[in-house]
Amino acid sequence: MTRIFRAFLVIGVLLSMTSLLRAQQRTVLVNSFENQTPDRNLDWIGEGLSILIGERLTAQPQLYVFGLDERMAEYDRLAIPDTVSVSRATALKIAWDMGADIIITGKISGTHDDFRIEARVVDLTEGNSNFEVNAAGKLDDVILMAANLSSQLAKGLVPGSALPESDYVERPPIPRSAFEAYVRGVLASDPQRRTELLKDAIRLHPQYTAAIYQLGQAYYLDSNYRSSSDLLEKISAVAPEYAQARFMLGTNYYHLGDFTKATAVYSSLPSTYDVLVDLGAAQAGKGDSVAAEATWRRALMVKASGAEASFNLAYIAFTRGEMQTAVTRLMQFLRSHGRDAEALYLLGQAYEKLGRTAESQRLVEQATRLSPRLEKWVGQPIPNIARLRTQYNATELRLPFDTTIWNEARLSRKAAAQDASDVLGGRRN
Repeated sequence: MTRIFRAFLVIGVLLSMTSLLRAQQRTVLVNSFENQTPDRNLDWIGEGLSILIGERLTAQPQLYVFGLDERMAEYDRLAIPDTVSVSRATALKIAWDMGADIIITGKISGTHDDFRIEARVVDLTEGNSNFEVNAAGKLDDVILMAANLSSQLAKGLVPGSALPESDYVERPPIPRSAFEAYVRGVLASDPQRRTELLKDAIRLHPQYTAAIYQLGQAYYLDSNYRSSSDLLEKISAVAPEYAQARFMLGTNYYHLGDFTKATAVYSSLPSTYDVLVDLGAAQAGKGDSVAAEATWRRALMVKASGAEASFNLAYIAFTRGEMQTAVTRLMQFLRSHGRDAEALYLLGQAYEKLGRTAESQRLVEQATRLSPRLEKWVGQPIPNIARLRTQYNATELRLPFDTTIWNEARLSRKAAAQDASDVLGGRRN
């Protein structure tokens, strides 16, 4: 057996073990807890408990716990406000759609001096190991109560779990004031208010990684790439938000014109469609069109319908002066994106360079009617219009190599739930 063959064999075994571990992990979705106290000012605690419990359970290697980014992305997809405590039916739908084996729901009740937290575990697999746990105490000790609750949940979900509670109880790492500011910031619908609260959380606890990440994300979404980078560069490799932070950092570097850094960051991430699209754009920005084209072709192997990669392949041909190839790719792209103004304009410019003046003029006029902003391009060099994926699939980023949470059982549950929804929808109609 040659040394090279042995090396590939070892790598294959490691990949298989990683895939097996991922397949054996139980996926857990922790929902916001319902506030059953008469005090609406305590609504933030329901979301805060979801965050705290999720962070604690993540320490169990037998569990894959969906993070805040993943749950909020599903809320956005279903147009559910972040501040709403979802119904049981909605919680089940979200769980099925995300591939969760277990959902944790709960409620808070009582008074400041007699505060109670109840959590309910619903097992969506055939195991049907549902159970409830609770914790009680003073509201001021809510973080300590959450640690106690997390320990009980871990023992119920993972028999023999040794998830420590004492270290967290004796030395809680996040002051409650900072934690409250952080959660209120996450829930704030006004971008300015969100930024103010997250800044306050960091002021109260300068090492607050989750708050640093969320503020960096807020700046990222506001296109404040420099400020976002300054924060996201502080996220360590052991943080649960590390992969998402790196993706945003790559995009920040791209927009700041540092294509070398952007390429390095994207190259370190899993080869998801989102990552490959942006990696190709960074490579093109460096002037390596050959690598960019190869990367975008890889992206289409991951997602054959990927619009960004298809457009970028046409654009890179245009920039290299390969006009006939650009025309072929643009016409193929426009079959499914017929009102894409930039593609129409680019096709018009390609026709002009091929001497097809009448067709060029018609397409340029059509493009500028669809998007008047393109009028400033007329008679000028076309700017860099390589397309990026600014949003990302957090679950894909968190998973190593080419693994997935979607096994046969989870896909079956999702399909069955969709079928039931279609039947009920048909009856209503």
